[in-house]
Amino acid sequence: MSMPNSVENLVAAAVAPRRSGDLPARFALFPSSPEAAAPALAALQRDLAALGAQVEQRNAAGEALLVLPEHRLADAPAAFAAADAIVDGYGFAVVEPEIIHAVMPVQRLGPEGPADAESADLLPGCWVGEEGELKSRKRWALEAITIPAAWALAKAGNRPAQGQGIIIAQPDTGVTGHAELIGIRIVKPLNLLGDGKTPTDPTDPLLPEGNPAHGTATASVAVSPESLDVSGTAPAASLMPIRAIQSVVRLSQVTTAQAIDHAVANGAHVITMSLGGIASFSLWRALGRAVAADVIVLAAAGNCVSEVVWPARYEDCIAVAGIDAHDRAWPGTCRGSAVDISAPAQNVYRAAAQTGDAGQGQGTSFAVALTAGVAACWLAYHGRATAVGEARKRGETVQAMFRRLLRMTARVPAGWDSHGMGAGIIDAEALLKASFDDGLGEGAEETAVAAAVPSRGASVRDLAASVLGPAASALPVDWSRRDAEVSLALLTATQPGTESEASDASAAAAERLQRRVGGRDILMPHAMSISK
Repeated sequence: MSMPNSVENLVAAAVAPRRSGDLPARFALFPSSPEAAAPALAALQRDLAALGAQVEQRNAAGEALLVLPEHRLADAPAAFAAADAIVDGYGFAVVEPEIIHAVMPVQRLGPEGPADAESADLLPGCWVGEEGELKSRKRWALEAITIPAAWALAKAGNRPAQGQGIIIAQPDTGVTGHAELIGIRIVKPLNLLGDGKTPTDPTDPLLPEGNPAHGTATASVAVSPESLDVSGTAPAASLMPIRAIQSVVRLSQVTTAQAIDHAVANGAHVITMSLGGIASFSLWRALGRAVAADVIVLAAAGNCVSEVVWPARYEDCIAVAGIDAHDRAWPGTCRGSAVDISAPAQNVYRAAAQTGDAGQGQGTSFAVALTAGVAACWLAYHGRATAVGEARKRGETVQAMFRRLLRMTARVPAGWDSHGMGAGIIDAEALLKASFDDGLGEGAEETAVAAAVPSRGASVRDLAASVLGPAASALPVDWSRRDAEVSLALLTATQPGTESEASDASAAAAERLQRRVGGRDILMPHAMSISK
């Protein structure tokens, strides 16, 4: 067991003085029980008083944040070592350092160039040029997923159309005033970064070091009115913008989890996340709460890094990959068995806040935002209360029922890659026409297998096997406890093909994994596979 002074030393080794623009060092704390929370939190704050530690309670379950206002986390391996020491020394079930990380590049939306430095310099071939043929088809993305037909179907049947009455929550960089967004309904906005005029001001300040205007662009393809060039898939829906990140390529899953909790607590019906990063207990727990509350939760599969990122990689999240105007995979889309469905991602027309006009944009960020609008249309068409009731009759959550119907009604082009790109391309009209029973019971064997292995640790184990080789899945690693640490190491490694001196496949995988986590010994002392 770690003693208080050793915990203080390990935490001190993980931090550095906070600079202007830095977020404070934070650790998410999850007690073993609500009763154990208060004494553990008090002891931890007392023992780290020299570092100016503060504790912020998050909910009645005792979940909290340890905050060091004058410091920033400066070293990821040291931060994970400090988290281990806090678990051992104070009896917490899980402690997670808030790692600001970059794994998924996005297209730069300003005048500087087609993509940010990371994507342009390190990932050639990910982005494509603008397509002149689409300039006369600015709403091609809506046509590709039959949204106009779905709207017409709802109106012909005197049903609520275009997402009317549904709230879409959007954790992102925030939104700005833009002609394409004039008239949208804003509900319960929030700024988790503390840089707004008020705590509820979600305005994106368009800082050059972030991904300025990203939230404005993705919001536009979900909820923009039909008045100008861009129309959202759910122009009658309300938007709950949450400024949770400065950059989609440098983000915090802890803050993203806070955004999800805010959305659920304030009545959101759909949550769309045009972002992606590492695995996170905070994120996994928040997703579970959202799904249990019958919120539909979706995320981008990812851009340019091959592997599907989190939260999309979790079973509790609907993962959306990207296509072009010809039903082909967008070159930058992440692919894999975690993908549920595909939607337009290549040269989708969206609002561009930095120039004040609209233009073509790329990324699975747009694919998931389009899909979120489709979810809003489906909920409005049937009525959310009806959807909840019908899901209960079938022993499902609304999320599970929507995913089943989304996949069953998908349009499947010839030669479709169903393993990497999901069931097909969204067909909104067919989705609205579908019976609640369509596809019920199909895939039951696969569903049972997935339910037998909780997705939190399993998704990280599967990534390790994909990156390091099949032998990695049998390594004696507690994939749940090490989820953030291992996923960070695997997704941010710059040399995925690093060779090992070991001849045995298992030993080689273990050597590569430990090298990537900075030499920390994360293997358990007994030779058995842990898949939690």
